[in-house]
Amino acid sequence: MDVTVRPATESDVPALVALHAPLNDFDGTWFTNPFAGGKQAKYEDLSPAQRWLHGGPWMDPQLLALHLDRVYSVQGVVLAAERDGAIVGSAELWPAEEPLPIGSYLDVERLTSAPAASSEIERALLAGAIRESRGRDLRAVDIAPLHAGGDLARLQADGFAVLIEHRTVHLEAGRHPKPPEYSMQSTAPTSTDLKGFVAMNHSEAPSFRMGDLGNEWSAGLLADVSRPFGALLHVDFATLGVTGRACPWLPEPEAEVDLWVPVPALGNLHWFRAAVAAAIDHIARQHRVARYRTTVPTHLAAALQDLGFKDGAEPDPWLRKHLSQRNL
Repeated sequence: MDVTVRPATESDVPALVALHAPLNDFDGTWFTNPFAGGKQAKYEDLSPAQRWLHGGPWMDPQLLALHLDRVYSVQGVVLAAERDGAIVGSAELWPAEEPLPIGSYLDVERLTSAPAASSEIERALLAGAIRESRGRDLRAVDIAPLHAGGDLARLQADGFAVLIEHRTVHLEAGRHPKPPEYSMQSTAPTSTDLKGFVAMNHSEAPSFRMGDLGNEWSAGLLADVSRPFGALLHVDFATLGVTGRACPWLPEPEAEVDLWVPVPALGNLHWFRAAVAAAIDHIARQHRVARYRTTVPTHLAAALQDLGFKDGAEPDPWLRKHLSQRNL
């Protein structure tokens, strides 16, 4: 039977959790803490936060209901794929607008199907995303397959091309670079404050990541497992945006850091290195962590290696499908 795609509603939450939970990040097995040697447990015995550790809000009905509210409150939409009356796939779509040359686009997150990686279901959901873009007069659909799902080769065969390639790098806490002089302008930057900034991390749409890292959508259910921070730091001639969270659920707690650079500072590697050193110093004053983790475009990974960051071996592409007037 053909796959049909429609917007999901709150009444779909139980079916969506039933779709996602068996596909959790730990082969469908549940633990009290899967990252730190936690004991195997029954799903029913875990808190929403413990379930979230296995794959985000889609693992728990209470969190997913809050998450759906969050998606729709920013004019996003969750698509549900149905076959014979049963939900067999889903994707969430986030409208986003960033400084040029990135511009406006619709971002695809959490592309999921049962059976997993079904080309038929994923193509139906991506076709739904394209229809949604047409209805919004957008000219691009974006996806980061390493995080959102979807097969890279299949996406490229269907017209998606690499727009930005990223690398994730780590800095051990004992190797703090010497910070420059800097001043703090804010400890709670908003999307409005960062409107003229370019997000270095496009593993997900920046507005999506800000909400995820901040946890404000979760009604306090994630307060014990994800501790947000943020800042606007003035370094030399420009201001750096910093958002992120401390991750105490890991055996060696990490700080997950997103960096936001104003357009006039793009390409100034000397300033970028100094600004990142200031960001690490600022975070270290507030959170005791074993390491810092950040994702940046590939060409900036070498600049961070000069500060002591390591890794960055795995390519992490952000793909875009351009929708011309002819396509529309």
